[in-house]
Amino acid sequence: MPNTKAGKPALKPPTIYDVAAEAGVSKSLVSLVLSGDIGVSEGKRAAVLKAIDKLGYRPSKFAQQLAGGRTKTIGAIITDYRNLSFIGFLRGLREVADDAGFQVIVSDLHNSPNFSDHAVSALMSMRVDGLVIAAEVPERQQLEIDVPFVTIGDRMYVHPKSDLVRGDDSEGMRLVVEHLVELGHKDIIHITGYGGMSLKRKEAFIKYMEEHGLVPKVMGYGAPTTEIGGYLVAKEILDSGETFTAICATNDSQAAGVLAALKERNVRVPDDVSVIGYDNTPIASEYFLKLTTVDEQGAQIGREAARILLERMNKDSAKALTKILISPQLSVRDTTAKPKAVAKKRTNK
Repeated sequence: MPNTKAGKPALKPPTIYDVAAEAGVSKSLVSLVLSGDIGVSEGKRAAVLKAIDKLGYRPSKFAQQLAGGRTKTIGAIITDYRNLSFIGFLRGLREVADDAGFQVIVSDLHNSPNFSDHAVSALMSMRVDGLVIAAEVPERQQLEIDVPFVTIGDRMYVHPKSDLVRGDDSEGMRLVVEHLVELGHKDIIHITGYGGMSLKRKEAFIKYMEEHGLVPKVMGYGAPTTEIGGYLVAKEILDSGETFTAICATNDSQAAGVLAALKERNVRVPDDVSVIGYDNTPIASEYFLKLTTVDEQGAQIGREAARILLERMNKDSAKALTKILISPQLSVRDTTAKPKAVAKKRTNK
């Protein structure tokens, strides 16, 4: 038995059964008092409240919610905690969930030898009332979901029973290409990566470059959409001797890695090379990287996802699936400018 510092046995916290015994009533009646049932007599209600105060009993909110058939929780699955592109969506999700009295539990796609459950099974075991998927969750894992859920963004696989909220990636890349072309850039390299959104953005980049009569250059196929991914691909580009005046990345995290690689090689941004990201994460802001980027309206995407999920949980679970497309905006900052008159080959010298 655990001991306190004084050598005395540690006291267990009082239970609902202790309260019932102290008040001289049944456990069921204590539960009725805790739930605010108006059918309990004032005398017994007073006895229960007095016992709660005397024993210092703290009712389990989770247990009460389970008794009512709900945990009042929403699970959210993201790719990686290091990827800041999820912050906006999570903020919007929390805003709506908080107003509705729901907690949000976030899990990444962890892959630990010490943890057998994947994100879906872990959240389902916690009896969440709904799920929001903002990651590339395998089809076989999505088949385990038995609660309402919403998918965020273009994914390699979207469950046929999932509602969908996504940013218009094609429109976003149109804004990127047009911004760079209007500045005078012609030799533009796009760094792509793994996942459905990377694929959509890559396809859109190629489409709009060709519409402008320019040759689309794409590197980084299957690369991680992280700072290290952008850093390594940027180093590969620099070592290749490829001619370019601008780099556009799949997201801001990759763009941050690109900036680090360019700085390491004494390539000035935007004097020598313009860099543009995507997602408008906190690191892209005026106070940090001052990165030109596409604002995908992540907070609005999160709000819409939460609204749809709550409606499906609370009203009609059989209603037609909802698909919402959110228009992005371009945020021009300090990392893009007109190119120099002559594009020079970048080397590792």
